Amino acid sequence: MAILDGVHRFHAAHLRGDTDIAVRFCDEPLEQAFVHTVRENVRHGLPLTHPDRTAAAARILRTHPHWSDRSVARAAGLSPKSVAELRKGARQATDPMHRLGRDGRLRPVDADERRRRAAEILRSAPDSSLREVGRRAGISPSTVRDVKRRIENGQEPVPERDGESRGAARRKEEEEKPSKGGESARGTDLSDFPALVKRLCHEPSLRNSADGRLLLRLLDLHLVAQQSAARITAAVPAHQIATVAVAAARCRQIWHEMAAEVESNRPGHDATAATKN
Repeated sequence: MAILDGVHRFHAAHLRGDTDIAVRFCDEPLEQAFVHTVRENVRHGLPLTHPDRTAAAARILRTHPHWSDRSVARAAGLSPKSVAELRKGARQATDPMHRLGRDGRLRPVDADERRRRAAEILRSAPDSSLREVGRRAGISPSTVRDVKRRIENGQEPVPERDGESRGAARRKEEEEKPSKGGESARGTDLSDFPALVKRLCHEPSLRNSADGRLLLRLLDLHLVAQQSAARITAAVPAHQIATVAVAAARCRQIWHEMAAEVESNRPGHDATAATKN
């Protein structure tokens, strides 16, 4: 029941002796609610000072480290260059694997360095699976396959910025396109959650609809939760552990029910058999 926007109006109504005031409830995670608060205060009312906007951008970078500089800048009312400087100054020990741009796409950070890391793993442990190497290096299994192919052909793991690299990029893009039946494309690792979210962020039908964008935002929050699980669980106070555990279990149940409903909409799905199971 915190006031996200309109604190001055609330106090004015209180001083005037009003007993009620019109409000719009916002039911969403605190981190996302804070972003909306900053956006509203940047656009209208008494403008936020530059230090206030800088502090807001720094907080957004902590809660949404995978957002691009332009996304944070747009929310906080700063320039992308200022956000880049903030990010550089407050860079954490473990950078996120991807950043979410304003277009809804997840893009890898330091992709070339991750390719080199994958090459080192493949040389030291050549029997490792593509999925294992991808997990350790922070890239998709299909990219690991390309790195492995290049090593076997005596090439560098990072392609040169020429026609060859553009051709390889086109082949990789074709491999990652969804198949006509809506199933995962060849080479997709269904256990690689960041890769799955990235694939869905490339789906135009989701990015161009309100409900689709809501789904992408929910998945984005879960991606952040996965990357920050240790810090999040450590922040839970002792007297609220049981409550948080129940809430987390309920979230799991909601997603399980949603998965069953989505599966039931798949062409050729036998609803009767699914009910029996």
